[in-house]
Amino acid sequence: MYKIGDNLLYGSNGVMQVVDIREEEACDQLRSYYVLRAATGRSESLVFVPTDNERLSSLMHPLLTREGVNALLGEAIDASVIEWNENSRARTESFKRIIESGDRRKILAMMRSIYESGIRREELGKKNYIADEAIKQKAEKLLSVELSVVLSVTEEEALALIKNKVESEK
Repeated sequence: MYKIGDNLLYGSNGVMQVVDIREEEACDQLRSYYVLRAATGRSESLVFVPTDNERLSSLMHPLLTREGVNALLGEAIDASVIEWNENSRARTESFKRIIESGDRRKILAMMRSIYESGIRREELGKKNYIADEAIKQKAEKLLSVELSVVLSVTEEEALALIKNKVESEK
């Protein structure tokens, strides 16, 4: 159970802060909601997550700790956990599910797979798939915001840590 003031990762929306927990009436039914706002303060939009909706609540993940970030950045990326689907639509859907899962190791592995695919395609004189690059950028944004909050660094510094991790590992 989260409380007001907690920061969390909410699916592909990124780092959100619980700004309220309140009851609202919808369709003549009173329900309890977590009220979330982007933690970076760039948006005033609110997200209402019913506390009793398992599917939506399952998208809420606690932020990594500083120790968790250090462990994540210190261990090898196992890109083999990502099944590369040659069908780009199916691959994009699979990648979206990985991002929503909140599993940072799988997100890094997915990013590494996309990076490796780009290198292979470049060797053939081709560019990487636009959809894959868009997913990779979404994942970079998601992780860089989380790392910037946890490590108290800028998003650019956090992004540099992530890119270094994904692009330098063999």
